[in-house]
Amino acid sequence: MFEEESLAPSLDERCEVPIAVEPVSIMAVSVSGVSLAPVVAADEPLLYQTFASTRANEMALTGWNEERKESFLRMQYEAQRSSYLMQIPDAEYSAICWDGEAVGRLIVERTEKEIHVVDIALLPEFRAKGIGSTLMEAILTEARLAAKAVRLHVERFNPALHWYERLGFQVVNSGPIYLEMVWRPAPVGSGTGSRRGSQPESEVGNVLCRSI
Repeated sequence: MFEEESLAPSLDERCEVPIAVEPVSIMAVSVSGVSLAPVVAADEPLLYQTFASTRANEMALTGWNEERKESFLRMQYEAQRSSYLMQIPDAEYSAICWDGEAVGRLIVERTEKEIHVVDIALLPEFRAKGIGSTLMEAILTEARLAAKAVRLHVERFNPALHWYERLGFQVVNSGPIYLEMVWRPAPVGSGTGSRRGSQPESEVGNVLCRSI
């Protein structure tokens, strides 16, 4: 799941290290101070904190005390992690960095034919700053250069749904809670690219964790 950490520098140090430019790799993202650092086991607190922050509004409606909320969120986090490890064993886990500071998490699975955005989420204080837009544009650029599709799932009432539609994603499968969406690059020689939309006024949702 995570990179070897025996001699790994701290997450802050890894966020500050420039990433070598590789045209078709999301790991090369370094636009407007946004970069990615491979996750190691010591980064688990960041992953959990990011996950928990996406459930804050939901938890606020429960009326539970803090201890019960924490217990529930830990259980949900562990269930999600186990599910990802079982169903998507080759997924790449990255810490999202902005100006040298860890601000969220990105989980991506790459196959021969597609890029699967499993999860992307930012801590609350770093949302609506264009960070998510920068990452999604980089992913679409990578997919375009490699002639791959991009797949993700979004809650059907998530405001980010309209953003994805503007980016060129189309619904290919509808479930009771989630919609499966796919973006495909324009055919070679068509003279057109995928539809691109402006950054949403409120970047509030994304894939499973709902908060970018």
